[in-house]
Amino acid sequence: MKHFKQAALLLCLLAFNPNSSYSAEGSRQSATVEAVLAGDTVRLKGGRVLKYSGVDTYSPESKIPLSREYGVRALEFNHKLVNGKKIGIEWGPKLRDKQNRLLGYVFTEDGAFVNEVLLREGQAKAHIVIPNTRYADKFREWEGLARKAKKGIWEQEPYDPNASTKIIGEKNTKIYYYPDSPELERIPEAQWVVFRSRVDAKAAGYRACFTCRQKGEFDESE
Repeated sequence: MKHFKQAALLLCLLAFNPNSSYSAEGSRQSATVEAVLAGDTVRLKGGRVLKYSGVDTYSPESKIPLSREYGVRALEFNHKLVNGKKIGIEWGPKLRDKQNRLLGYVFTEDGAFVNEVLLREGQAKAHIVIPNTRYADKFREWEGLARKAKKGIWEQEPYDPNASTKIIGEKNTKIYYYPDSPELERIPEAQWVVFRSRVDAKAAGYRACFTCRQKGEFDESE
């Protein structure tokens, strides 16, 4: 039944372009971007909403100032890449997310892989969701390159290729800590919230702990 439903949905998706052909997973189907909604989301001609598979950007409508700033940057970047243009879409095994948005890997007419460009330029983070794992290793690699080069959202992120990259925040105080911060010993684990990086912690409204500031790994706004 599940495979039948997916096959039926694929037939409906062909409405993007009646002359397109879809023979197997990985084939590209053409569509036109009607509007850019976020750094990782567009509305296609015909009204369907497409979320880029395997990547996430911040929301341009976030109530948190830094998160909103990152989101606006990503939206503007994506707008320049695809707004009003024809794109090719590769579908993975999972065709829609929980918000009923289509999920796809997007390519411009000149061959640029939009998901890749967003990651390489530090406008998005890799966010792999099973079963759509086709480019998982590459996505992590491209994110790592952007982090190392301090591009986009990673501009102020200290780069440590050997780190497990976990930042721990305290819910009550909105302060974040490195895993080896001695200050964590006095904080109950029930008050912890774990972030992937300083970028995520700061975008969520957290500020650096005393130990972090002593290390000099913070900006003047903290």
